[in-house]
Amino acid sequence: MKINYTMFGTGLTGGVRVILEIANHLVKRGHEVTITSLGRENDHKWFPLKARTIYVKRPKYILGARYVIRKYLKNHWFEAYPQAEIRKLAEATPDDIDINVATFCFTAYSVFASEKGVPFYHMQHYEPLFFDDAFLKKLAEGTYHLPLNKISNSIWLHNIMKEKYGVETPIVNPAIDHNVFYPREIEKESNKLRVIAFGKQTRWKGFPELLKAMEVVMKQRNDVEFVVYGAKKPTYESRVPYKFVQRPSDEELAQLYSSADVVVTASWYESFPLPPLEAMACGAPVVTTRYGTEDYAFHGKNALVVPPKDPKALAEAILRLLNDEDLREQFRREGPKTAKRFTWDNTVDKVEKLFKGALKG
Repeated sequence: MKINYTMFGTGLTGGVRVILEIANHLVKRGHEVTITSLGRENDHKWFPLKARTIYVKRPKYILGARYVIRKYLKNHWFEAYPQAEIRKLAEATPDDIDINVATFCFTAYSVFASEKGVPFYHMQHYEPLFFDDAFLKKLAEGTYHLPLNKISNSIWLHNIMKEKYGVETPIVNPAIDHNVFYPREIEKESNKLRVIAFGKQTRWKGFPELLKAMEVVMKQRNDVEFVVYGAKKPTYESRVPYKFVQRPSDEELAQLYSSADVVVTASWYESFPLPPLEAMACGAPVVTTRYGTEDYAFHGKNALVVPPKDPKALAEAILRLLNDEDLREQFRREGPKTAKRFTWDNTVDKVEKLFKGALKG
């Protein structure tokens, strides 16, 4: 098959990683795969991509002009975003393709408008939640009404599509690389119990709630060290000290997870987030919030699952694990068992089947 993935960028994010992993595995199976994306060739250098790429470069002066107009002139007549990007991606899409896959809300319009290949929409979140601007929120919601073959990446997203729009979507879960994420023997530098978390400035990632929870934890225990990793250190004010590890490689991240006594995810909502599953694969006890983790996080069996936006519940769960060595050992056993179910071969088997079925009509 000739398959095109239409993307709004190929910089390092969990969602981008998933699409590029699928693309590589499709190439390995003999398919011709193209990534048509906004951005520049260096954007995906963090990933060993095997697919062909077509980049649509946005002139820097356009981005600067838009920023000035929006912030200072507040004149929407000059605001082309995202219309210009949608049009350019549709025009850049190869003509001779069998399958054309949208990967983000605005790329759904590009795929629909291009009329090239059988149109798919590989949904990785309920994207109206991404926007504060009411107009952009409505544009994101509008994509769920387009005549595209839709794929949900989680039970949570599948249920939203069914409840809000009456659409039954197949679920294709992402996966992790089990050659990287597995339990390691790590010699820690101190005897302190280690809590590890992903940190990002994006508000719905829940980092302020995590900081409040860690205040409670560190007031009750003085034998805890807090380690945060991410692309850029969040700027939220913190009353608790923490070490920040910037842009760890996958190998370094696996070692970090393996050294943890607790790994925490505090997001308000996710749709199959990779960090809790990666941590489980490395044998780390996990505390996570509920929305989007239903596919693999089972409260009391392989993780502790708490409501989002609740620092008190988050602190109680972290303390419960820190105080209960037997429960930590249970999660160290059960987590890798759960993680082993999620392989890229299983993911791509489902993707291939959906594509082939659509081509047969």
